[in-house]
Amino acid sequence: MARYAFGLLALALGVTARVGAQLRAVEVPITDRSGIDSLARLGFEVAAVRELRGELYAIVIADASGERALRGRGYVVTATVPPAVADTFLVYRSFDKPVAGIRATLSAWAAADTIFHLDSIGATIEGRPILAVKIGAADDSPGRPNVLFMATHHAREWVSTEMAMKLARWVADSLPRALLAQRDVWVIPVQNPDGYQYTFTADRLWRKNRRTNADGTFGVDPNRNYPAFWGRDDIGSSPTPGAETYRGPAPASELETQAIVSFHAAHPPAVAVSYHTYSGLVVHPYGYRSGSLPPDLPVLRALAGTDLAPAVSDRLPASTLTHYHPGPSWNLYPTNGEYTDWAYRAHGTIAFTTELTSGCCDPSSGAYYGFVFPDDSVLVEQVFRDNLPFAVSAIVAAGDLGNAIGASGLVVSPPRFEAVWPESWISLERNAAAPGPASVRTASGATVTRTFQSDSLTRGVFRTTWRADLRADEVRVVRAASAGLEAQLLSLGGAEPDDTGWAGWLTTADALAGQRAWLATGNDTLTSPVVDLRDRSHIWLQFWQKHAGSTFVPERRGEVQFSADSGRTWTDAAHVVGAGENWYPVRVDLPQASGVAGARVRFVARGFTWWLDAVGFATDSVVADQVVASAVADLELSQNPVRQGPVVMSWPASSQDARLRIYSFAGVLLAAETVTAPTSEFVWDGTAGGRQLPNGAYLVVVETGGRRYRARVFLAR
Repeated sequence: MARYAFGLLALALGVTARVGAQLRAVEVPITDRSGIDSLARLGFEVAAVRELRGELYAIVIADASGERALRGRGYVVTATVPPAVADTFLVYRSFDKPVAGIRATLSAWAAADTIFHLDSIGATIEGRPILAVKIGAADDSPGRPNVLFMATHHAREWVSTEMAMKLARWVADSLPRALLAQRDVWVIPVQNPDGYQYTFTADRLWRKNRRTNADGTFGVDPNRNYPAFWGRDDIGSSPTPGAETYRGPAPASELETQAIVSFHAAHPPAVAVSYHTYSGLVVHPYGYRSGSLPPDLPVLRALAGTDLAPAVSDRLPASTLTHYHPGPSWNLYPTNGEYTDWAYRAHGTIAFTTELTSGCCDPSSGAYYGFVFPDDSVLVEQVFRDNLPFAVSAIVAAGDLGNAIGASGLVVSPPRFEAVWPESWISLERNAAAPGPASVRTASGATVTRTFQSDSLTRGVFRTTWRADLRADEVRVVRAASAGLEAQLLSLGGAEPDDTGWAGWLTTADALAGQRAWLATGNDTLTSPVVDLRDRSHIWLQFWQKHAGSTFVPERRGEVQFSADSGRTWTDAAHVVGAGENWYPVRVDLPQASGVAGARVRFVARGFTWWLDAVGFATDSVVADQVVASAVADLELSQNPVRQGPVVMSWPASSQDARLRIYSFAGVLLAAETVTAPTSEFVWDGTAGGRQLPNGAYLVVVETGGRRYRARVFLAR
């Protein structure tokens, strides 16, 4: 890459800006998330959603023709006054401004401090250089991983520019020198210099670059122009040149995109953070399709955090948020041709998009900052300080990403099962041998095998996700023998007629497995039956979900809660926020559930549309035949299968009382009885909780005198 020539500083000073239609933010009332999707399908950019006077409004960026199009489709449009455009700000500075502008500032830093190395990685259509500053050693070394921080793909997102500039200065001044000596840290403060300059001279809300399109409109969205998944659909980007998310005529058609592609070829980053505004998010691959999860999710999640252990706090005084929501990019909305998906697929970069906070305010006040964040040095500095720990954790982690530790203290989870049923997902190290066939034991004691498979999108830098489609009745234990991993379902529910003990929510035929799933459409709670987890450890919760929320309204969310005392008290185990229109699996580790007799889980929808299926407690510590009985019956049974009348169960006499439990095939506790010594038999009429149970397999476990007796009873009346 050629060293930046300082004579280029004057190249673009005399460029005359092309004139375009003035953009402004308008409010459009909507009913729910579907309203956002409808606007997106029409080619409008929804920049935010806010609740005002009890109603939801989409904030749409549009010019006069766009406003007419909205009204023509029956939308009620309330326009806000476009902000004034000037280059007289205290904090913000244009690209070209003499002395204080972005170019001038970076050049001054490079001239004054030998730790700064300034390069031009390309030029725009208007001749401006795309500047990259390297902080640390001047040379490149394969022994030093590259870390990239980039901003201002979208011209109007000025706070992102200042975030990058402040970070470059902080790294040079404050990052420990021993750490800096082991990294190549790069900062590209303005990926889209032409568009950025245009926001200071003509249109404050301009988003795209300044290409002249064939139809006379201007601009391509640089963050929809990358080759990965480019043009996959017209929801994640637009084919219409005048649209705010216009993807361009071809992948990497834009000079700005080509510069970033070339930079990555020369300096592939181990970690990259692309700063945007606004929403308060830390999102990562994948974004191209809702429900798609990357194989390196354990690494991405360790760095980005979770809603209960977030990596980035929001400490702005008037913000309604406490932290930035982390998750896949499709939590916000599907995208294609976007930077992080491309960097991850093309170079294995652990890539994040940070959507900086909107900053303000109480939605009932009607005020918000959005793209027009205040020209206030104290507030901008707070945004930087809130995001600094995440940036530092990215720099540190680049040296050993497989063992990354996030700013929230989260670590990379070990290889393990991520789901058991109806698909078995197993996460293994990238270079590990294929897990071989899935050995599946069913509740009836039979063993069957299934094939684990992976495809190119489930192979990452650190992990490969292998999947086996089970969909067999009564799956209990899955083993991947060659990987040395196994998992066992201890309970299972999915809104089917014989899933007893569940309370709440509607049922729907829109199911992942079986005939039914659960559905919440607002405020509702789904509570599981009590599950006995005594003698069990390494407990986790598996479930499959999809949802129709919005990260713009994070208070409308789903909450997963756990109880260790049969439902008397509850604690949060996970939160679900944003959009996710396709089924995907979730694993929630529950170390607090080990050895608990009264384990329950509940799902609390707070103004949230949420589908659930295949919900169950599982364990990674499989103890053979403790609850899942073997084919050999220790209990004496008067008949089996039971075709009529009750069944008499008997066991050797003992001087101690006997504890008898009856389970469904999935391990859900249906009945518990104490049989007083010296009685050593029990008569079961095939009921539980006063309800006649359907035909099928049931497990009976009796414990007395320090011994356990078991039998599988088949009801075939």
